[in-house]
Amino acid sequence: MSSTNIDELMSDIESKVNKMDLDEKVYKIVMVDDVKTISSSMKRELTFVNRKKENIRLVITDFQDPEVAVDYLKKYKPDLLISDIKMPYLSGDKLVETIKKIYPDLPVIVVTGFATKENILSVYKSDKNSIILSKPWAPERFIEAVNQLLGTDFSWTD
Repeated sequence: MSSTNIDELMSDIESKVNKMDLDEKVYKIVMVDDVKTISSSMKRELTFVNRKKENIRLVITDFQDPEVAVDYLKKYKPDLLISDIKMPYLSGDKLVETIKKIYPDLPVIVVTGFATKENILSVYKSDKNSIILSKPWAPERFIEAVNQLLGTDFSWTD
């Protein structure tokens, strides 16, 4: 994805944000997973819990290519980053490490089917704004992690 395409994507996101009600809280979430069905599943779960919240709007952008995601994230800071660990070209832990140099306080959820001591430690490196979830994750645990990092009160079971 070229810089122009990233700028067009951001322009589209900003136009959605600008159409919001002034009483609405907008959270920008970026998801990075090379498997589209994984990010689609997380997106559905977030949309499901957000449907009952009139004063909260989620603007979710997902990428399958972690290198394109890094280019985007260097320009535009989200409120939450959700990333897989094992991806081609650039691993999730390297993506998180790169982005944390730019936005040290950015909350991150890392989802992985390959939780090892090494990748858990590489994500946490004294970072209290990071949570690791194993695949497959329980939707309740995923929503709990989002609530913890964003300070929201979404509920899976309402």
